[in-house]
Amino acid sequence: MKKKYIVLGVLVAAVAGAWYFTPSLESIVKTLVHKYGSQVTGTDVNLEGFDLSLKNGEGKIKKITVANPEGYKKPYILSLDGITVKVDLKSLTSDTIIIEKVQIDKPVVTYEMLSLTQNNIKQLQENIKHFTDSGKSASADAKEAQPAEETKEGGKKVIIKSLTVNNGELQAAANIAGNSPDISVKLPTIQMNNIGAAKNGDSITQTITKIFNQILSTASATAVSSNLSNLKDVATENLNNVVGGVKDRVKSIGIFGK
Repeated sequence: MKKKYIVLGVLVAAVAGAWYFTPSLESIVKTLVHKYGSQVTGTDVNLEGFDLSLKNGEGKIKKITVANPEGYKKPYILSLDGITVKVDLKSLTSDTIIIEKVQIDKPVVTYEMLSLTQNNIKQLQENIKHFTDSGKSASADAKEAQPAEETKEGGKKVIIKSLTVNNGELQAAANIAGNSPDISVKLPTIQMNNIGAAKNGDSITQTITKIFNQILSTASATAVSSNLSNLKDVATENLNNVVGGVKDRVKSIGIFGK
C-alpha cells in the first residue's frame, strides 16, 4: 500500500514538473531567439509557439520570422514555418545543447529590390557581416560585464547534427514606385551537418549566423540563376516611369517651358 502511494507521488511530481518546466523553456527559447537573432540580423526576429516533449525530446516551432531591413515594404524577409526538432534531453542541463535534427519545411524568403543595386537579401547579409566583424570582442566584453544570471542561457553552446530545409520558396518583388509584381521560384534543398561540432559547440549567435547565412546565400544564388533577372527590367521600367512622371510634373509647372 505504501509503495502504491510512493509511485503515485512520483507521478504527480513528474506531471507537476513537466507543467512547470515546459512553459519556462518556451519562454526561454522565445527570448533567446528574439534577443540574439535580432542582434545578428539588425532586424526584429521573433519565434511563435514552441512545444517540446519531455518524453522523447521531439519538438515543434510554429514559426520564426525575420523582419525586413528598414526601407522595404514587405514585413518579412524570412518566414520559417513548420519547424520540427529533436533534442538530446540530457544535454539541456549541460553547457552544450545537442540538437539531433532540425527540419524546416516550406520556408519563404522574400526578395525585394529598392533599386537596381539594392535588395533586402544583400542588405541583411551586410548586417550579419557587420555583426560578425565587429561583435566578437564586443560580445565577449559585454558578457564579462553582465551579471552571471543574465548570461547563463546566452552562454550555452549548441551543436546541431543535422539541419534540413525543404520545399523553400523565393518570392520576389520589385518595389519601385509602389509596384510589386510578385514572382515565385522554388529553393533547392539545404542540408547542413554537424553545425558547431568542430568546436564542441557554437554560441547561439554563431549558430544563428551560420543558418541564416546559408539560407540567404542559397536564396541569392537562386535569384541570380533563375528568371528573376527579369525583375531588373521591371525595376528599370518602374524607375523610368518615376523619372518620366517627375519630368512631366516639372514641365506642367513651367520650369522648363512647354
